[in-house]
Amino acid sequence: MNNETSGATFGPYYVTRVLAARESTELALSVLFVDGESQRIALRRTRALDDGAHDALLVQAQRYAVLHHPNIVEVRDLGSLEGRSYVATDFVRGFNLLRVLSRCGQRRLGFPTEVALFVADRVLEALQYAHTLRGAHGEPLPVLHGDISHSNILLTPTGGVRLSDFGLSFASTRRRTHRGLNIGGGKGYCCYMAPEQLRNEPLDHRSDLFALGVVLYELVTGRLLLTADTETDLLNMVAQGAIVPRIDRHRPDLHPALTWIIETALSPSPCDRFSSAAEFRSAIADLLRAVHIRLDRTCLTLLIQRLFSPEEQEMDSAP
Repeated sequence: MNNETSGATFGPYYVTRVLAARESTELALSVLFVDGESQRIALRRTRALDDGAHDALLVQAQRYAVLHHPNIVEVRDLGSLEGRSYVATDFVRGFNLLRVLSRCGQRRLGFPTEVALFVADRVLEALQYAHTLRGAHGEPLPVLHGDISHSNILLTPTGGVRLSDFGLSFASTRRRTHRGLNIGGGKGYCCYMAPEQLRNEPLDHRSDLFALGVVLYELVTGRLLLTADTETDLLNMVAQGAIVPRIDRHRPDLHPALTWIIETALSPSPCDRFSSAAEFRSAIADLLRAVHIRLDRTCLTLLIQRLFSPEEQEMDSAP
């Protein structure tokens, strides 16, 4: 990976720090100066290789760019520069869900169930919008995410939840799968992909609901949904639908309705999952009414205040 150091320029963008690097892309914190004012931008770039990654990124980014929702990180610019494709999105000051979950583990704290439900509800609100998007003439223009995991669910100190990277990793994953390389570039990534996605079958919105089900399972139980000795074994387990969530073993205290919600989302067959993000959200709302709990962003704000110092909350945090 060609990782520029701090201070490099890329077209109009001033790269201040590389936040993450993967096999075919990198993510950098950058600054764009507009009318004398600076704007922080998250800049995703492909490697300078002509192997199909450029076209795949731009095609999916063009679909992502039509999304405008308060719970979705928006695309500001996309194109090609210096032999590399790029997508510039809003930079969200805060922490991704993986970092928050890791900090809970360091403090030996369970991730609060009410916060898990709040986060899931906000992500489902974003998915409901994206999955039911329509064009100027009313024609359906659904946008699938294809890569939901803890890493692209961003949480802000004020209790905001924003979903990032719609389809960006998905486009790269489809290319790598076709070439027979590691899916997602790391062991365990495939656990968040629906069985039909690994089998290269046609996908619809229910694949995203499965991925969110995995995230919700892991938040609530504090356990990985699946483990295996090798990535090949893990791939085969998911592709064959060998998914048996043992929620009652890890959380016998959990409300039966929440157990049912997670198990439904994790059904190996799309036909047995929730039919839509709206139905998934409605099931969570029914549970909250049954237990007389009303959630708002306060629960997330208090968790972040408990886990991170004021100085950490003010920093430009890495994903």
